[in-house]
Amino acid sequence: MVIPHNAYELAIRAYALKLILGQLMLVLFIVSATYLGEDPKSTRSAALGGMIFLVPQYIFTRLSFLYTGSANIMRANTFMILGHACKFALIFILFSVILPLPDIEYFNLFITFVIVMFSQIFSLLKPLPEQVAARLPAAIDVAEDIAKGNVKTEKKQKELATQG
Repeated sequence: MVIPHNAYELAIRAYALKLILGQLMLVLFIVSATYLGEDPKSTRSAALGGMIFLVPQYIFTRLSFLYTGSANIMRANTFMILGHACKFALIFILFSVILPLPDIEYFNLFITFVIVMFSQIFSLLKPLPEQVAARLPAAIDVAEDIAKGNVKTEKKQKELATQG
């Protein structure tokens, strides 16, 4: 398991997991609404339709955000592609396993799958967390000196140049 190295990685992962939890709540709502219809086949079909999307989506999220940052750009791209491939393959496999099962109502299965899939549009309403660049304390001092109009600013700038 890879441990996040900075707050931005944690924020991105939390953002993705919140989206998945929201989709899970949507599936639970749809399943409970179909449960009120007193037909266990429609309830089971709705639950399976939601899970056909949620399980691959969770695996995609775990793989895609395993690496972040410019230092790991090749790994991040590789795992993003791997995540998409796994998601697509797993959705295909789950459909091919579940569709032949007896007592499946295809309408409830597909409508739940499509509703949950299109619920990802709501992730566009909230922007991703912004990455804040780490600043050196000495650079902050220079910025404050420039704002105050201090004469020592040139000396500090030379010190920073020798440090960096």
